[in-house]
Parts: sequence; C-alpha cells; structure tokens
Amino acid sequence: MTNTTLQAPLKDRMIVYIGVGIVLLFSWLYILGMGWHMNTLPFIDNPSTMSMDMSDDSMNMKKDGMQGSMDMDKSMNVNKESSMITDVLTWMPPMGNMWVFSDFFLLFMMWTVMMVAMMTPSILPMLMLYTTLNSRKKMQGQESISPMVLLSGYLSSWVLFSLFITLPQYFLHTNGLLNMMMEPMSMYLAAFVLIMAGIYQFTPYKDACLNVCQSPLSFLTNNWQDGKLGAFIIGYKHGFYCVGCCWALMLTLFALGVMNILWVIVLTIFVLFEKLSYNYPLAYRRVVGIFLIGWGSILVL
Repeated sequence: MTNTTLQAPLKDRMIVYIGVGIVLLFSWLYILGMGWHMNTLPFIDNPSTMSMDMSDDSMNMKKDGMQGSMDMDKSMNVNKESSMITDVLTWMPPMGNMWVFSDFFLLFMMWTVMMVAMMTPSILPMLMLYTTLNSRKKMQGQESISPMVLLSGYLSSWVLFSLFITLPQYFLHTNGLLNMMMEPMSMYLAAFVLIMAGIYQFTPYKDACLNVCQSPLSFLTNNWQDGKLGAFIIGYKHGFYCVGCCWALMLTLFALGVMNILWVIVLTIFVLFEKLSYNYPLAYRRVVGIFLIGWGSILVL
C-alpha cells in the first residue's frame, strides 16, 4: 500500500489536529498560568506574585460613595470571576494541614490537567490510525465515530489516575514530606522515587504495557468495538495500558516538585520519545532507567 491509501482525508486529519491542539492549548495555559503564579516557570521570575492579592484588596477599597450602586455590582461580579480564576491558578496546600473538600478538588484538577497536557501528544498516532479506519468505514456507508470520543476515553483513564494520585500527595503533605511549594522535604524521598521509577523501566510489566502503547494497529485490531461507547472503551483500554507504562515516571514529580514546570516539560518529551522509539525501544527505556537510578543514587551520596 502507498502512504496515501494509509492516510485519512486532509479534512478528517485537520479535525484531529485542531481538536488535540485545543486540548493542549487550554491544558498548557493552565499549567503555565499556575507556574507563573507560583513562580516555578523556568528562566522566568514573577516578582508580582505576592503583591497580586494586595492590589486586588486596594482596588476593592477604592469603591466608595463616589461610585453608583450599579457600577459597584458590576465591579464586584468582575472581581468575583477574577478571584475564582486566581484561586484556581494560585492554589497551594493549606497551612496547618487543615484540608477541606475544595483543596482536594483543586489538587485533583491540577493533576488532571497536567496528565492531559503531558499524555495527549502520545495518543496522536492512535487517533490518526483510528481516523483512517473511520474514513474507510464512511466511504463504505458505515457509521463513523469521531476520534474525539476515543480521545475522551483515553483521557478518562488519566483522570482516574489523577484521582488516585491525590491521596499519596495528601499523605506526604500531612506527614511533612512535601512543603507548601509541593517540593520534597527529604532527599531520601526524592532518591527513593527516582530509583523506583528507574527500576520499573526494567520490569516485564513496563515491557508489556509499552508494547501495547507502541502498537496501535494491533491494539485496534484486537479491541475494536463499534459505536460511540465502543470508541470510548477502546480509548479507555489504551489509556489503561499507558497508565501502566508511565505511572512511575509521573511519580518522579514528587521527587523534583509537583509544579516544577521544567521537569513537567522534560517528562512530556521523555514519554513522547518512549512511545515513538520503535527502532530501539529497549535501548531508550534502559537509558532512561539507568539515568533515573543514577540520579537518585547521587542524591543520597
């Protein structure tokens, strides 16, 4: 077969690219916005972080009798919306470990958006293959399902992972192992997480999950289901294997700072290259494993 017969029409491919692009745009804007407010962006210093709340308070104090009631209501609504966005982007673990439901929810949302931003690029080959198969079904007069349904199923597995990962982070905070900036308080914790992630790179479980992630055609052939629910289940199953492949790498965020934006970017590239290392999958996986084990070992020397 030629390459043209293996590709979906340009219109269908553009729908996938635009859809994935929108997901990535909003998720990375959230991450960069949170990194800006927490002053964790690499090579960028945000001196206005601590003065933001003070400026908001001073603006509220200027509302006096000189302003009409209608202007007051309007400005209060604007400030309320701005405050909600600021609360989301500037969330940090509560002082004194007095957690409430909103803290758990914002932590869960933070992990969810991070996982969406980091893992969406690696599903693109699967989406394009599914789009190609869908276009062939459409030409044959059969039902065609949007690949975005498959993407939502894939991301739902990472949403579930995000839900579970909030629990160990809560434990680490309440036991004084992470600070307010979500960074490790002990080098032994950082070393343990890095070495564990490095060792997992050599396990047969990593092998099995990575093989599935690197073989979208084989996976679709063995797990194909018709309809929207079927597409969602295909995506969820594929995401399940990707979680099994990458969960240990995600835990390295506890070693270097959950909101360490530079490491988030590096980790995203790590995962993408690992999924695309078809020619030398074992070599790349072992190099990353040795690197993590060596890094962790150096921390405790």
